[in-house]
Amino acid sequence: MLAVARPLTASTSASPAELDFEALYSQHARYVAGVVHRIMGRDAEVDDVVQETFLDALDGLASLEAPSAVRAWLVTIAVRRTRRILARRRRRSLFAFWIRDFAAPASDPRDRQAVDELYDALGRLPEDLRIPWILHRVVALSLPETAAACEVSLATVKRRLADAEERLERRLSPKGPQP
Repeated sequence: MLAVARPLTASTSASPAELDFEALYSQHARYVAGVVHRIMGRDAEVDDVVQETFLDALDGLASLEAPSAVRAWLVTIAVRRTRRILARRRRRSLFAFWIRDFAAPASDPRDRQAVDELYDALGRLPEDLRIPWILHRVVALSLPETAAACEVSLATVKRRLADAEERLERRLSPKGPQP
């Protein structure tokens, strides 16, 4: 956790900016962590991405023009950070330096295979398709929110979602992956 997320007491002297940041972190950290977790799967870097997201937010908090859009702004920062990590992983895999095992824990052990298959299929999607699909289908962001978080137009996010749906359906069909 970030050091500024500690509880403030009456004896603690904190500036109003620190208090605002602590409130921002307390209110949105869990949500941002959930978004990052859904994009990346079970991963040790989720906490790092969340912390770095809030550090970036701290730097840009003063320039935030629409305080009502703070959650969407934080998700956009987290998506950028996540993209960097996913791109770095893809580069590593080209050189066989990275072995990955993305599998979200499932409540029911019988669901484990389906979860593993979904994360395997998602892991094979390019991040330009994977991220909007997870934001819209798993995190339940609206189409405009998904487009804003991915920093693309609404039409582009719709095309990417359709492409991701088609690829996932082919990969997860009972007949197996289709060419």
